[in-house]
Amino acid sequence: MNFKRAKTKDLYLKDTLLENIFIMEYMPDAEGDYIKVYLTALMYADRDDISNSLIARHLGLREEDVLRAWTYWEDRGVIRKHFKNPDDRFNYSVEFVDLREKLYSNASPEPQPQRETSGALPAEMDDQVVTETFDCIQEITDRLLEGREPETVISWIYEEGLEPGLICYGYRYCVEKHKNNRFSYISTVIRNWIDQGVKTQTQAEKLLAETDLRFNQYRRIMRALGFHRNATEDERLKIDSWFDVMGFGLEKVLEACARTSGISNPNINYVHSILSAWHSGSTGNRSQQPSVGADEKKNAVAQVNRLYEDIRHKNKALQAERQAAIYEAVPRIREIEEKLRGLSMDLTRLALKGGQSGVSANDLKTTITALNAEKAYLLTERALPYDYLELQYDCKDCKDTGVSETGERCKCFSEKLKQFV
Repeated sequence: MNFKRAKTKDLYLKDTLLENIFIMEYMPDAEGDYIKVYLTALMYADRDDISNSLIARHLGLREEDVLRAWTYWEDRGVIRKHFKNPDDRFNYSVEFVDLREKLYSNASPEPQPQRETSGALPAEMDDQVVTETFDCIQEITDRLLEGREPETVISWIYEEGLEPGLICYGYRYCVEKHKNNRFSYISTVIRNWIDQGVKTQTQAEKLLAETDLRFNQYRRIMRALGFHRNATEDERLKIDSWFDVMGFGLEKVLEACARTSGISNPNINYVHSILSAWHSGSTGNRSQQPSVGADEKKNAVAQVNRLYEDIRHKNKALQAERQAAIYEAVPRIREIEEKLRGLSMDLTRLALKGGQSGVSANDLKTTITALNAEKAYLLTERALPYDYLELQYDCKDCKDTGVSETGERCKCFSEKLKQFV
């Protein structure tokens, strides 16, 4: 006699096991579509009739969105890609990593599988280009490289052929424009650039000129008015004036758009009249002031942006002066900062080599903490703030970019604009 359990043929009547580690550690930082792709593929795991195109149709996504999701999860160490042909980067199978085994892998004597490029990474760490890129990243993010970040950055340079300057530009863009220095966010942005064929900083700048903040604002406003098209040149100039001249935030502009729900033909001109009335009411009677032409407004905004750039250059120069002065007065601080840079690289190398160099990561972190504490003491002992050597800003709200953390124009932007209109 033997015993058998009846097998359920209907996939929808089965259960999909999801590890709690995924929910607690990986899900909070991921985009919703990436989570949908992961869960859907997990449900279909071990079936031969599943493909990225099928997942895309099932979720209402584009196939490139699914590919982007797999790259994100690979960067996070949640899945592994197995390429049938090393030269074909789009044809691969996906292996779901056992996250519990990964979490406790340090206690297991069995070595963990590695990506094909990982064996060469420690040697590449000595490459001057890679070293300078890592130094640039750590300066921008004000943190050590984390997890698979070093390996991913190296793969961007050697596998994807990215210009190192583009990588630093991507980090700076995320930190300064979007106030986010987390690798999960930054890697998503850079991966999106790669998917769109961006290899250099110049190409990224061109792409952002088409898709950045203001263009997102254009799209939100047009959708709020029920339009599914891009704004015309004249409409964009009017929208620009709402933010740059009148000083309204996006929330207030969308409130004005909502006022058009009661009219048969909502349009930009109607919203413009509402916002103009609100602006006149908040600033008094402006009928005596000469009107500002659209071209002049556009030129004024460009002048303000150049002003912000000058401010950033000024503060960077002041930081360099402070560093030179304090290094001369207290040479020990220069020594500390040089040691900190070296220890950060050692910690990165240790992560790539899997902790087999005979040096403990905890020991390195303890030394780094002690050196930072000594530097802070040496500064405060001379009545200087502990962040004296860091970059200072004229406006801490926008960090001299003109854009606040909410993605709207900072209040200092309107003040600067008054100089040119």
